[in-house]
Amino acid sequence: MGQRERFVIFLVGALLGIVLLLGGKSCGSEKKNQLRAVRTSLSMAPMMYDFAVMQKGFYGKYVLFEQVAEKEGGAKVRTLVTGGTRRYSPEGKELPEEHILIKESYAPGVTLAEAGPVSSYEFTYADRIVIKLKPGHQASEVTIQSGDVVAAWPGHEESLIRLDAWRKLPGGAPWGKLEALVRELKGHPAVAEARLPRIDWQAEAELIKANSPK
Repeated sequence: MGQRERFVIFLVGALLGIVLLLGGKSCGSEKKNQLRAVRTSLSMAPMMYDFAVMQKGFYGKYVLFEQVAEKEGGAKVRTLVTGGTRRYSPEGKELPEEHILIKESYAPGVTLAEAGPVSSYEFTYADRIVIKLKPGHQASEVTIQSGDVVAAWPGHEESLIRLDAWRKLPGGAPWGKLEALVRELKGHPAVAEARLPRIDWQAEAELIKANSPK
């Protein structure tokens, strides 16, 4: 084999190595982008999915409010509010804190504690309310005493009221009155329906599982 042939083989090998290297980097970048997209799509902090999957109760310093109601037959429902996951703008600036409302259901005779087991959960956002307006009415017609106003919800037929001022009321957010506020909005002449936005935690937990290292 002459020098020219050896040079051509070396050159082809080098080019092939570069192609493989770039391809590997591209695949790694795509995987990172995919994981980043999954992470930003989640509604809650990862630990919340962990304790829900393990049927544990959420206790500790992050609990901002809690109350317990007993149902007929002895089952109990524990309602609590906690902070949500931290979010940042594309420029890296931390965005305003979100809040999550959690309802934990306990079977009769089960002690309310972190160990649980919790029989079922309901997760919703606690810092916004979804509003469906009656025909012929505008979002700007609906306000609450704190000054927050219903506004358009991009990409949705319903409108949304964010409780920004409500959460900053003197003495802190009156979390114990949140569900009463929802009922009050249901009675507004312009409102057909009012509800806290539900979080499908089970679907999001499956998304985490599908994108976790095997």
